[in-house]
Parts: sequence; C-alpha cells; structure tokens
Amino acid sequence: MRLSTRLPLERLAKIDQELRQGSWPNATSLATALEVTPRTIHRDIDFMRVSLQAPIEYDAVRRGFRYTEANYCLPFFRITEGEYLALFLAELLMQAYGETPVAADLVRFFAKVKAMLPDTVTLEPQHLAESFSARPSTQSLGDAKQFQALITAIDKKQQLELVYWTASRDETCRRVVEPYHLASIDGEWFLIAYCHLREDIRTFSPGRIRSLKQTGETFNRPADFRIADYLDGGFRKVRGAGRAQTVRLRFAPAIAPLIRERTWHSSQTITNEPDGGVILTLKLTHLLEIKRWAMSWGAECEVLEPEELREDIVRDLRTTLTRPTKEQDLNRADCRWQAS
Repeated sequence: MRLSTRLPLERLAKIDQELRQGSWPNATSLATALEVTPRTIHRDIDFMRVSLQAPIEYDAVRRGFRYTEANYCLPFFRITEGEYLALFLAELLMQAYGETPVAADLVRFFAKVKAMLPDTVTLEPQHLAESFSARPSTQSLGDAKQFQALITAIDKKQQLELVYWTASRDETCRRVVEPYHLASIDGEWFLIAYCHLREDIRTFSPGRIRSLKQTGETFNRPADFRIADYLDGGFRKVRGAGRAQTVRLRFAPAIAPLIRERTWHSSQTITNEPDGGVILTLKLTHLLEIKRWAMSWGAECEVLEPEELREDIVRDLRTTLTRPTKEQDLNRADCRWQAS
C-alpha cells in the first residue's frame, strides 16, 4: 500500500491546475502523478464538487474531467489584481530588505502563486517591475545555506555551535547558542539567541558567522521571552541589558517637521516648542546608536539628557577636532627629517 506524503491542499491544487489546463485528467492519471489511489482522487473531486461548488464534469468520450466554466478557480486560490500587486511588492521588499539568502525560495513561491491565478488576472511581473522597486540603504550579505540553517534551527529549536567574528574586538571565537528569533532591522538581519558563553541573550549578525553546525541538542525557548520586549529597549540595532533611561533631544525648527513625521522608537513622545522646534523623548537601555543618530543631525540636534550622553558626544567632537590630518602628519614627519 502506498502512502502519500502530499497534503490534501496540494492535491486539490494539482487537480485544479490540470483541469484549468484542459488536459482532461482522469482518476488514474491524477493518482499516478500524486502517488495516491484513484479512490482518493474520486473523494477529492467529490469534495470539490459539493463543498467548493466546483463545476467539474466527466467526459466519457475523452475519458477525463474538465471544468464546465472556463474562468472557475478554487475559492482559496482566487486573488484580485490588487492582492497580486500587494504580493509582488511584498516580494520586492523581502528581496531588498530581507537579504538575498531567501531570494530563490521567494522566486519559486511567486511562480507557484502565479500559476494558480485565474485567467482574469493579467498583471505580469516584468510590467510591475517597470513601475515599482525597492532598494535598501545597506546590506550585510550572509551565506545562503547558513541563513537557511538558522531558519531551520529556530523552527526546530536546534542548538548551534557558531564560529563567530566579533567586530568590536576583531576576534573570532566559538559560541554555543540557542537561536530564538531572526529580526530584520533597518534592512539587515540579526539573530537573537541565548549565548552559553555570555550566559545571556545576545544579538548576532549572520554575515559575521564564519561557520555553524548543530550540537545535536535541542532547547525550549523561555515562555516569557517576547521579541518586542527584547528589542524595544534599544535604538535601531543595539540593545543594552541595563534599565531603561530617559533620553531627551531638542531639534531645531528647520528639521522639526522631519522628526514629527516618523515614529523613531516605540517609546517616543514628541513635545512642540514655542519657537517651532521639538523635543523627542525616548526610553532606552543603550546609548551607542542614539549617540550616532543624534550626531548625524549636526548642530540641529541638542542633547538635553542624560548628561553622560552629552559628555560622550563632546568627547567625540573634541577628538575629531584635535586629531591631526594625514597632511599634517606628513608635514610633521618632514620637519623632523629636515631637523635631523
């Protein structure tokens, strides 16, 4: 006795496809293609006729089934042009901001969906591509097979051993981790996992994973782990482990409209100033990213608190101003050579 590994929905999709192509399939040919018995095919067709009101008719001359209504499509495969457009845009965004390791799977998925669309939907990907596009500001490309392995490990709760390069220390070490979540932040993917070396939940960049392998162990993700709670304390990519502190930034009237028009952080509040400026207030557990972001606005942004953030920015600016240029270094070296 043969046991089919195909799901019922997959069988219905195949039957629907054969019927719409006008190939006059019968129970025997469909059973062979789907690795089931003809009796199963008859049950599927009866289900489609009764429960889904599919207009299926058997032609004794051609010895096969057909749709009596050419434009019929199974209800769960019906899609409007607007929905198709939304799917296309989602694919663009996933490929642009979701990194390339999943691009091949997206292409196959998009092709399968397109094959199931009714003939009344006439939008074509190449035509849509002329009108819509999506480009990320940055990309940190990782190995496609490793990225897929991370997805599998998260889904199956498999413990991993990583050989990981840490940029801040410029060193590579082995980490045994329990992968909890993959998050796309500002166009880059990040792995959130429990690290046995640090005995804490840490954030890893897939592009810095030099190699990975399964340890053979599985794990249970803590019931109280919430990805939103974990990420909310940080600004952009960096999250701290300490308690949240208040950050207040004053923006000049010239750029205040740009600050008002976006949600920069889930904790933010915006207070309008009499002169047209705004004060942005945040609750953060780490100050590195907010320091870089505040400095990117130049003189248009003033740090009101915390004091340590103000002092850190002042130190960075003083270091930048006092650091000699390459030309100055060469001139000094030349002076020393002439003096000698």
